Amino acid sequence: MSTLVDRPAGAPQPPRTTPADLLPLLTASVRAVLTLLVPIAVLTLVAWLGAVRSTSSLAAVVRVGADGGLLGHGAPVAVIGGTLAVAPLGVTLLALASAVRAVRTWVRDQAAAERGVPFWPGTAVFAGGYGVLALLVALVTRSGVAAAGPLHALLGGLAVGAAGFALGARSHRPALPERVPAVVAAALRPAAACVAALLALGALTVAVALVHGRDDVFLLHRSLDPGWLGGTLLALAQSLLLPSLAVWAVAWLAGPGFAVGTATSVAPGGTVLATLPAVPVLGALPPQGPTPTATWLVVVLPVLVGAGAAALRRPRAGEPTGLRHRLAVAGLTGVLAGAAVALLAAVVSGPLGSGRMSELGPDPLLTGLAVAGEVAAGGVLALLLLRTWVARRGTRVPADLPAGLDAPAGGLLGRSRRPGRGTAGPGGGAGGAEPPGAGS
Repeated sequence: MSTLVDRPAGAPQPPRTTPADLLPLLTASVRAVLTLLVPIAVLTLVAWLGAVRSTSSLAAVVRVGADGGLLGHGAPVAVIGGTLAVAPLGVTLLALASAVRAVRTWVRDQAAAERGVPFWPGTAVFAGGYGVLALLVALVTRSGVAAAGPLHALLGGLAVGAAGFALGARSHRPALPERVPAVVAAALRPAAACVAALLALGALTVAVALVHGRDDVFLLHRSLDPGWLGGTLLALAQSLLLPSLAVWAVAWLAGPGFAVGTATSVAPGGTVLATLPAVPVLGALPPQGPTPTATWLVVVLPVLVGAGAAALRRPRAGEPTGLRHRLAVAGLTGVLAGAAVALLAAVVSGPLGSGRMSELGPDPLLTGLAVAGEVAAGGVLALLLLRTWVARRGTRVPADLPAGLDAPAGGLLGRSRRPGRGTAGPGGGAGGAEPPGAGS
C-alpha cells in the first residue's frame, strides 16, 4: 500500500519479468548447442571427404562429430574394445564461449525492453534446456559402434549451461547470502585466482615443453604422412587437447605427475614411459629416465601462488582483519583450489581405449591434495612471515602528516601502536599530547 501512495501520480510502472521472458533462453540454449556442434560436424565432414580410403557413411561421420562434442562435456564414449573418457577441454571452452554468447544476447534483449534479469530462474531455464539438448544428442547419436553416456551428457550439459549463464550474466549476479560464513566468502575469489594462476603456469609449461621437444613432435607428425589437409585437421584436433595438457602440467608442477598408459609416470622425480600412441604432441613429453634433483623446485611454484594470493588479498568491508581469520582464509583458499584442480583432473583423466591406454592423465585425489596443501602452506607461511616482519619493523608514522591527523590505530595486520612510539604532537609533547594551556 505504501508503494502505491509514494509513487508519483501518472508515473509509468516498470515492467516486471514474467515467465514469458525466460522462454527465449530455451531458444538461446538451442543456438548455443548448434553453434558448437555444427562447426565440429563440418570439420569431421571435411576430414571424411579428404580421406580417400574411408568407407564410413555420412551418418556415421555426423555421429563422430557429435560424440566429440559430448566428450568435451565430460560424457564418456563407449567404443568397440574400450571407452574414451579423456575430455578435450578445448571443446569444453568452445562450448562455454558459445553459451556465454547466447546468454549475453538474451541479456541485451532484456535491457532493450527495460526488463530485469532474474539470475537464478534464468540459470535454471538455460542450464536445464542445455542439459536436455545434450541428453537428446547423446540418445540420438547412439549406435553399435560408439555411444556416449546419457547421464554424463545431461550432467555435463547442466554444468556447462550453468557456468555459461553465470559468466554471461555476471553483472546481474546477486550477492552471496548472509548465511554464507565470512571465511568462505573471503576465500572464494583468491581460490579462483589461484586456480587461474596454476592453469597459466601449466599452459606455460606445455609451451616450453613443445618448444624444447619440437624435433620429436615434427618427427611424429611427418611419420603419419597426413598431407596438407590431414595435417591441418590434425593440428586443429591437437589444439583442442592443449588445455587438457595444461591440467596435466599442473599435476606435474604439484608433484604427483600423470600417467600416459598403465605402469607409466611423468613426474618431477623422473619419467617412465612405454609405447605411446601416434599423437605428435606427445613428443613433447620429458625423456625417459630420472630428472635432475633441481627439477623438484617446480613444486615451489604452487606454494608461491598461494603466498601471493594471501599477501595480495584485500579484506572486504566489514570483514574481520585478525590474524586467525586471515590464516583460516588462507587454509580454505588452498582447500577450494585443490578441489577445483581435482575436478579438472578427473575430467581430463581416464581410459583412452583398452589395454595399455586404459589409464591416462593425473590422479584426481593425489593432485587435489597436493595442490591444496601447497597453496595453503604458501598462504599461511606468507602471512606469518609478514606478521613477523611488521612486528620487528614496528609501525612507523610519516613525519609529514597534515595537521590534526594521526597515524592509524593498527598496523598492516592489525597491530596496535604502543604508547610513546608516535611523533611529537602540535605542542611538541610525546605521542601528540596536548600542551598545557592549549585550550585557553
